Amino acid sequence: MIGFYGRLSRLGYFIRLCMIAVMYGLGGLLVSAGSPEQSFNLLKLICLFMGSGLLLLAFLSWWFSTVRRLHDMDFSGWWFLLVCVFPVAVLVLCLWPGSRGYNRFGGPLLR
Repeated sequence: MIGFYGRLSRLGYFIRLCMIAVMYGLGGLLVSAGSPEQSFNLLKLICLFMGSGLLLLAFLSWWFSTVRRLHDMDFSGWWFLLVCVFPVAVLVLCLWPGSRGYNRFGGPLLR
């Protein structure tokens, strides 16, 4: 589990969310460009495949970043399920400060 270990600050999380939003947008554009309307050719298939891969990569990046942000706040990664159910919790993750000093997930971050 490479992406789950460590901690992530508020600013780092916000910057990653911005990059992930761009990835979601590009993936959505590629998927919509590859959707078969009348004919289906190789270019549409490539766009559909690349867009789906980009959407999957964006979701995994969001998952790993959110778990690392939760670790900075000294919460277990299982709280990610709550973030999935209540998306407004992402705003809380961007605003709530992390724990000071060492916690069970590692040392303090350089701020």
